[in-house]
Amino acid sequence: MKNSKFDNLIISTTDTVLGLGGRVSEDTKKLIFEIKKRDPNKKLIILVASIEQARKFSEWNQKAEELAKKYWPGATTIVVNNQGFRMPNQLKLLEYLEYNGPIYMTSCNISNEPVCDSIEKAKKIFPEIKNVYNFGKMSQKPSKIIRAEDNKILREG
Repeated sequence: MKNSKFDNLIISTTDTVLGLGGRVSEDTKKLIFEIKKRDPNKKLIILVASIEQARKFSEWNQKAEELAKKYWPGATTIVVNNQGFRMPNQLKLLEYLEYNGPIYMTSCNISNEPVCDSIEKAKKIFPEIKNVYNFGKMSQKPSKIIRAEDNKILREG
């Protein structure tokens, strides 16, 4: 079978909504924007397995650390220096992130369309993505987003 440029992307359940993502890199970011028809000015969050993984990113700081200790693991995204981070509360996904490293993650949908509520729907919309994981139950609610610099809630979860 011929390799696809989308081989590095995944579809997976998270503790919030079905996600579409891949390893943190500029190439992955471009592919996610392309396949979702997403505005490249929008941000992607990074899922991490631990606070230790988040510390490896230059954007991370002490304010983010304090919020992470309060809210993680869970459905809270922390935006620090214009980059969102989240540690999901889903054991199998955390194991995946621990093994594979942090990943970009966004909701599994074409931009401005409803989020896929099942893996089956996601496979129909994104047939080119072959790496599909069911890590467990989803709440079907997006994460709360807090900006670390001023503790402002940018989105209720």
